[in-house]
Amino acid sequence: MALTPEALAPIAAQMRMPPEALIALPTAVEVFAKKADMPITEMLAELTVNTPLRDYLAEICIQTHTAA
Repeated sequence: MALTPEALAPIAAQMRMPPEALIALPTAVEVFAKKADMPITEMLAELTVNTPLRDYLAEICIQTHTAA
């Protein structure tokens, strides 16, 4: 599954992070899914309902953007 802006929009809308940090979101979601050994679609569904996981992902995106 390609991580399009449309596929990520519902999750991104729930995250409190600077818009410029969203550039790291597709890669971060792919890595999270791979590490959890789950399909990307399942990870997207989990991120929609799992606030702590979504917050952790947002923090990683912010840190990645800040370090770049």
